[in-house]
Amino acid sequence: MIELDRVSKIFQSGSGSVTALHDVNLSVAEGEFIALIGPSGCGKSTLIRLVGDLEQPNVGSLRVRGKTPRQARLDHDYGIVFQSPVLYEWRSIRENIELPLEIMGQPGSTRQARANELLRLVGLSDFADAYPHQLSGGMQQRAAIARALSFAPSILLMDEPFGALDEITRERMQLELLTIRDGGTQRTTVIFVTHSIPEAVFLADRVAVMSPRPGRVVRQIMIDLPRPRSFETRADPRFFALITKVRERLREG
Repeated sequence: MIELDRVSKIFQSGSGSVTALHDVNLSVAEGEFIALIGPSGCGKSTLIRLVGDLEQPNVGSLRVRGKTPRQARLDHDYGIVFQSPVLYEWRSIRENIELPLEIMGQPGSTRQARANELLRLVGLSDFADAYPHQLSGGMQQRAAIARALSFAPSILLMDEPFGALDEITRERMQLELLTIRDGGTQRTTVIFVTHSIPEAVFLADRVAVMSPRPGRVVRQIMIDLPRPRSFETRADPRFFALITKVRERLREG
């Protein structure tokens, strides 16, 4: 589904150049949930932006479903969710969710039916006509996820989407994300950036550990916790063992 082959990204500034990523190799299979974790500044967000065609690599090749990231973006192959929900304040929650379909020229009846489906899925049916400022941070993020899923992308790119939430809301949102992601007929492929080891282990099929800058994928840990996952998963001894394993791999650099 996604293939990075010896990818490097260098940023130029007035004080010189900064190598954010160096010689990154990473493959993501169809339907896989992969979490990227590593120290601050290691290039996790840059990697997401390269896949999403928001930045271009200086070296190496990157293919998304066998295409360039630009073509994948034009083909609406992915949705993107950032740490901030980035909802339009002058549009209702329903109108925010419908926006991608509106841009794609979908008829009103199609947009409304899809928005209703997603509003039910993320538990916001009672807030369809509310505006973003009337919702909590967690509710806004649910709306942002619904908007990213509105056109049924095959890939979801998520850059620390729960980083600004309190711990209780964050844990609930993690579970809701898995419910949303697994609720369709086909599992969405997800690349998820996080600083939280427990979050990475709870959500992912595989955790990719990145080195300090310049970032490289230096370790990969398979997460063999059964699905569907639940609050009880966090009490599983295997869950704690995997957290310890990822933490050790991070220390190894």
